[in-house]
Amino acid sequence: MDKLTTKITLFLFIITALVGIVAYNSFTGEKELTGVPQGNTYNYTQLTGVIATTSTIVAGQSTLGSVIITEDQAGAVVLWDATSSAAITDGTYATRVADFQTASTEGTYVFDTGVTYGLIYISDDGYVFDGDWTITWRYGL
Repeated sequence: MDKLTTKITLFLFIITALVGIVAYNSFTGEKELTGVPQGNTYNYTQLTGVIATTSTIVAGQSTLGSVIITEDQAGAVVLWDATSSAAITDGTYATRVADFQTASTEGTYVFDTGVTYGLIYISDDGYVFDGDWTITWRYGL
């Protein structure tokens, strides 16, 4: 073989190898990670220290993501899907979503549960909340 034929053969071999590598990576390569679509991001409400016995976390349709307990509370706590604390008292437009007993274990409790009316925290046994919690939620179901 002469030098020109050798160079052409080598060039074609390199081009074929590069095309093969690109094709292989496009089928088996890692998929690009994307962010969370606008509106689907989670918000948080932090309950720290002494807090009144009733508190609205979010009003309207939303999703309870998780409850993260980093320091347990003195009393029992209930999270409600309700329009107001009055709705909980009279039983209209209120559903119990989560129930945490006195001195709940520290950790992360994942719910991903939709609420229709809003998310309300109530100290179920009348004790004032005295702990350290983070509640994640997002707007919409």
